[in-house]
Amino acid sequence: MLDVSIRKQLESFELDVAFSAPLGITSLLGPSGAGKSMTLACIAGLETPDSGRIALGDTVFFDHDSGINVATRHRRVGFVMQDYLLFPHLDVRHNVAFGLKGLSRAEREVIVDEALARVGLGEFLDRSPSDLSGGQQQRVALARALVTNPSLLLLDEPFSALDGPTRAVLRRDLLDLQRTLGLPVIFVTHDLAEAYLLADQIVVIEDGRVIQIGPPGTVVYRPATRSVARLTGNNNFFEGELVAREAEGTLIRVGELTLAGPPMALPEGMPVELGIRPERIMLLRKDLPVGNRANIFRGRVVNEMTDGFNYTLFFRLNGEKRLASGGYDLEITLPAHVYERLHVDKDKDWSVTFRRNDIHVFGAT
Repeated sequence: MLDVSIRKQLESFELDVAFSAPLGITSLLGPSGAGKSMTLACIAGLETPDSGRIALGDTVFFDHDSGINVATRHRRVGFVMQDYLLFPHLDVRHNVAFGLKGLSRAEREVIVDEALARVGLGEFLDRSPSDLSGGQQQRVALARALVTNPSLLLLDEPFSALDGPTRAVLRRDLLDLQRTLGLPVIFVTHDLAEAYLLADQIVVIEDGRVIQIGPPGTVVYRPATRSVARLTGNNNFFEGELVAREAEGTLIRVGELTLAGPPMALPEGMPVELGIRPERIMLLRKDLPVGNRANIFRGRVVNEMTDGFNYTLFFRLNGEKRLASGGYDLEITLPAHVYERLHVDKDKDWSVTFRRNDIHVFGAT
């Protein structure tokens, strides 16, 4: 278990983070400039916090009050940076062996061969970094981090410069590698999909502060704040008031409309802030009965965009009673095959619905 609790004054804000990372992959997720890479540098010993403590199990890396600050080379931490930092004048074998000290040539060769075989580069020993693809260079950097038999692996956006197919392969390889090694991995990213795919735990950092820690599903579907919700892909936010409780949950007034919301231990009349994830809003098929559904609204798709895999629809409610005052009320995400099956390109008038429990009320218990 890695335990981190540090503070460090940076140019534009104070980094003040505290979290624990058990065996498995912990992702530090946040926008660029949030303090993620500086946190990794402090763990590795490349930067020194102003105060706090960093410990891996019983081994203390840094303790300001006790005057402990273990040098980077003695922390047994493997570190893979975004640009890999391979030596252009050394071949693959010597790049990987660079951190091995005090061993015979034969011992170094055995360790390097094992590390390169582990990352699938056993046949590339004599290649120059310039002769490798970006994915292969990343594997060399990972092998170099592993040859010292680290107790902790730090990865600072190592896949960000790679193409999509290569990223997909290396993500899978990283999962397999972590299961084999059985050590804590701290993985920095600003990519939610990457964090969700890889992480056992996500630590959300914004402006140098930890604003939520939890499993990926909790962070995405039960965000602690509007900021976390926006960072994890939600753009539907509303201000409302809890007006009543009923057997199935609560009633929330948003503007002149009333939504059927989830159960909440909040008093009636309480102002609330709520969010509805775009993929949780459904278009109702016109050839099927509506049934007993809550939160049904008529409206029109007024704009849309697609990345080829999903469509983002901008939906405006009919009439004067609206959820929002802008050009649209709801942002809806549909898989491309659903969009095509419903012929949304030709028919823009729809009824939409979302379930009570798909309304997330920030701060509710």
